[in-house]
Amino acid sequence: MSKILFNKSIKSITALVLLLIVFAFQASAPCDGKTLKENAKKQVGEGYTYDMSKLTQIQYKAKPWLKELEVPLFIGEKYKLVFNTEAMPKVIVISIYNRDKESKKRKLLFTTKDSPADQKHFVFDLSMARKAFIDYEIPAGDSTASGGCLVFMMGYK
Repeated sequence: MSKILFNKSIKSITALVLLLIVFAFQASAPCDGKTLKENAKKQVGEGYTYDMSKLTQIQYKAKPWLKELEVPLFIGEKYKLVFNTEAMPKVIVISIYNRDKESKKRKLLFTTKDSPADQKHFVFDLSMARKAFIDYEIPAGDSTASGGCLVFMMGYK
């Protein structure tokens, strides 16, 4: 009888520990996509029509890495590109180019490289382009940086 109670206690303790681990990892994820998008939408501003948004979850790796997004655009439209990095524990560099990273004719249109480290919102106006290529330069992570997320939002006029 005591062996059965001991086995049940071990199973209960194991289940409790697993639940605590799951909740600990969920609590460390600072991503509230809805709030991030609402804050970014305020930056789009009057006169622009909301077009789309993209929530990107970032996990740090042992080495720095690059994530590139391709955004199709219509020539003749004016665009406002908004980035909200409030939920990123480390500074990432956001750069916008006219061509993808493989192109020799690639031109830098915008970068956050020289922005203050505490700046979390970035707005860029763009027109006369067919596509935009957005690069996120993610720094190497360590045991204290669990990752985060950022929002890219676009409006047009």
